[in-house]
Amino acid sequence: MIAYISGKILEVSDTSVLILPESGVWYEIGINEITFASLATRQETDLYLYHHIIEWGQSLFGFETIEEKKLFTELIKISGVGWKVALQIMSLWKHRLIEAVQSDDKKTIESIKWIGKKMAEKIVLELKDKDFVKSHIWTSTADNSATPEQIMLPATLIENITGTLQNMWYQNRDIERVLLQVPAEYSSVEEILPFVIRELS
Repeated sequence: MIAYISGKILEVSDTSVLILPESGVWYEIGINEITFASLATRQETDLYLYHHIIEWGQSLFGFETIEEKKLFTELIKISGVGWKVALQIMSLWKHRLIEAVQSDDKKTIESIKWIGKKMAEKIVLELKDKDFVKSHIWTSTADNSATPEQIMLPATLIENITGTLQNMWYQNRDIERVLLQVPAEYSSVEEILPFVIRELS
């Protein structure tokens, strides 16, 4: 089982990253949007890996912390939650997801793509008694005053970028300020998100 990797980032997108370790073997690793946002401006990385082995193939999924890997492992144990759905759920941001489970906030979980009311209820039920959920301490410091419609970029694009950055717990006022500085030639999430993160760092 492959459990950890360290190496150069050869290519990264919002769904996968290609890493070249010292061994010289390239590894393609599945990631979520938040991990993509973190890796987009870097040349090297270290990731904890979940090695998914099934009868007809193998896949690797990467996480920046062991806690994120543990959460992913628990999510895919839930009936109806495959790896694609689990990665989408984790794009909510680990701390926000755990806080939603702790507070029985099913609406927040329902807001995730591919998650309906029954699945949200199942996720809360399955996770709420896990030790890492019960012991987690989280304090909200978010500013919910963002007005993406005021920014001169397509509304859907702004919503996607703002949502990803909010999940990473950047302040909305800072997100809005930097979005106003995005170069005119940038027109995709892959171009704009790394720029915004770089400016916010």
